[in-house]
Amino acid sequence: MIGGRHRVHPEAEHPCRNLPPGFRCSVPRSDPQFLNAYMLQATLVQCGPYVRGSLLDVGCGLRPYEKSYFAGASSYLGCDYLSDRSRPDVVAPADNLPFAAESFDTVVSTEVLEHVPDPPKALREMHRVLRPSGHLILSTPMFWPRHEVPYDFYRYPYDGLRFLVEGAGFRIVRMFTRGGSYAFLGQAIHHTVPHLLPTRFAIPVIN
Repeated sequence: MIGGRHRVHPEAEHPCRNLPPGFRCSVPRSDPQFLNAYMLQATLVQCGPYVRGSLLDVGCGLRPYEKSYFAGASSYLGCDYLSDRSRPDVVAPADNLPFAAESFDTVVSTEVLEHVPDPPKALREMHRVLRPSGHLILSTPMFWPRHEVPYDFYRYPYDGLRFLVEGAGFRIVRMFTRGGSYAFLGQAIHHTVPHLLPTRFAIPVIN
């Protein structure tokens, strides 16, 4: 018992704890976004066993993981708003998916939920179109500077995200952090004091 309450949910896993041999991040260590990309991709590679059948990528953007981490699906369908930063098969918002109930075996949504005005509705929509035996693979940041302005609405701490996901009807199978304290500090340094760093040398060292 902790603080008078029983702990019934496991702590989130660190994404580097059980990495498969040979894992490599697609972003070079010299890039300021390396830490974030490494932690995200380290999580996605461990979600591989849950990718199967027909897959819907909600907020697909430029479909960065279609041929890599989502390649285990038998079919891939991306939906998003139409812009110069997206290549959707179907133009649709995350909170109003134009698909019949129980249409997909896998639903994925990476780095999208923070940009959705009504996150509970979007999660309910993902739950609606997912088959009962399927899985949702979802990622969203807790720490990241303002971006995609003016559509940057939310950040999600552990318990808040769990509350929303379970409230939409999902049962959490695995949950990962975006790294630990050192990864957080390194990424914060990249974002807060880039003008003070001798970029060529400091960025790889921090990463």
